[in-house]
Amino acid sequence: MAYGIPYRTGSPPTPHRFRTREGVTLSFLDWAGEGAPVLFLHGGSLTAHTWDLVCLALSDQFRCIAIDLRGHGESEWADDYRIDTHVMDVGATIAHFGWKSVHLVGMSLGAVIAAHYAASGGARIASLTMVDTGPAPDFEATAGMRSFLAQPIAHLTLQKLTEAAVKQAARGEHDKIFYRYMHMTRVAPDGRLSWRHDQQRRRPADYAHVLNKIEDLPALARAVPCKVLIVRGGRSRIITDEKAAAFAARFREGRWITIPDAGHNVQEDNPVALARALRAFLP
Repeated sequence: MAYGIPYRTGSPPTPHRFRTREGVTLSFLDWAGEGAPVLFLHGGSLTAHTWDLVCLALSDQFRCIAIDLRGHGESEWADDYRIDTHVMDVGATIAHFGWKSVHLVGMSLGAVIAAHYAASGGARIASLTMVDTGPAPDFEATAGMRSFLAQPIAHLTLQKLTEAAVKQAARGEHDKIFYRYMHMTRVAPDGRLSWRHDQQRRRPADYAHVLNKIEDLPALARAVPCKVLIVRGGRSRIITDEKAAAFAARFREGRWITIPDAGHNVQEDNPVALARALRAFLP
């Protein structure tokens, strides 16, 4: 049991993969279940495993699928990481499962992708949840994290990397951070540690492009046909309560909540409260 969430044999599930029509192989975790499908999109540099505890908590009621975005986790690297291309991958994932409608939950970068998919014509979406993302974010609040993820790590072990991350974190919990970086890194045949995500290895992340797509969100809000939940972490500086409330008000059916005892990575910091909020919102 973790965070009060009962462990289930076979958790987390073994990754599966499929190939999109554009020729990129995407990896996903299928938590099974017979309920309505929920597709989870992680934030930049993270992996599908960031949702493990939330999916574990919800999989008794929903069919939970968490994907690795292209260039992340076990998914294939590519030459194109534009938001619109990620949106195409979301559509490909939904088509792969043959869903007529899906609840979409995205965090940070994943939330931007989810919102742009929801506003696209013909989106097969029952609801949209955006975690700790919104217009006019405090981008400087992520400077420390971005700097940390840009550093070379070949000289480190996973344990040393975790210790360094714990020192930098405002509230560093060793086991949680170790689990995160266990999935964000890989050990090469020569024994050296490296990041799994492509954008810190071959080219710098295009933050200007992502920020521009974030600023498009207010104009897209009225095009989102489903109910929307804006979630922010109580300790996060990315968006304030005021910004979350104003953003939610732009949607036809929008609401917002603050999850206490959580920073930007709400799904890791307080998975029980987030799962509880989703259980109440999704049906």
